[in-house]
Amino acid sequence: MLDPRRLLVLRAVVRAGSMTAAAPELGYTPSAVSQQVAALERELATPLLVRHARGVVPTEAGALLIEHADAVAGRLERAADEVADLTALRAGRLRLASFASAGARLLPGAIGAFRRRHPAVRLSLELREPDECPDLLRDGDLDLAISFGYVPGPGHDTDGLTATWLLDDVVNVALPADHPAAEEAGPTPTDEIDVATLRDAAWIRDSGNVCREQLVEMCAAAGFTPNIAFDSDDFPMVSGLVESGVGVALVPDLAVHQMGRRVVLRRLRPRVVRRIEALTTPNPSPATAAMLDVLRSRRPA
Repeated sequence: MLDPRRLLVLRAVVRAGSMTAAAPELGYTPSAVSQQVAALERELATPLLVRHARGVVPTEAGALLIEHADAVAGRLERAADEVADLTALRAGRLRLASFASAGARLLPGAIGAFRRRHPAVRLSLELREPDECPDLLRDGDLDLAISFGYVPGPGHDTDGLTATWLLDDVVNVALPADHPAAEEAGPTPTDEIDVATLRDAAWIRDSGNVCREQLVEMCAAAGFTPNIAFDSDDFPMVSGLVESGVGVALVPDLAVHQMGRRVVLRRLRPRVVRRIEALTTPNPSPATAAMLDVLRSRRPA
């Protein structure tokens, strides 16, 4: 394969009219320029320049190579411009993923702020469960994912990734208004219900794997196995089921606004928190780094 650097040297010599004139532009000595051209001629086994007293002109073979050298130079200049555009966020793409409640509450404002600052960057967003995102990031199919793990409880896979904390989302228990635990708890949403008092409750369980594991671990720590009545990750449906009296459910603060007026919400004891983080690869693209800055600027103090 031809060395593109030698092609560009030949191009510079012909454009400048001589090896001596081309040397300063290339940052070489005239001797080094001559050696590069001679090496290219040996490689192709044909003269590429005709030397005369006033400089050089290309042979037919040299003129043909310069056409290709012009194309190479053009592509390199275009590549440099495109990289500069990416770095300055005048172009590029940003592929986002999030779980549903963060996608509804955290990302719309962040995406709006990002787009106002960097309108030329193409954005996409898809809903993904936390256990799906790490491999998609490692495989290069995503640039940034909003994910979570429970404290205490199952975390999310961050091996080989960078996790940026965004907020701690406190988990509540949602109960029918006439549930005995609701009647025994205090009157305000910040009052607590001991998990152990819910051992006889029917549970409406989130269908996501991490949430399923968390419920089992939380109940096991309180000494019982939860009685699962329904599975749903649709919070309005969960609200309707709770209001109808068929079960209780775990509802994080980010989803409380989707609960109906007749749903009683109380904190849990022991406290359960979803730690929400932005996951990226260790060397994020300029667009990814810019979105991280937006997310950090909008998180709670």
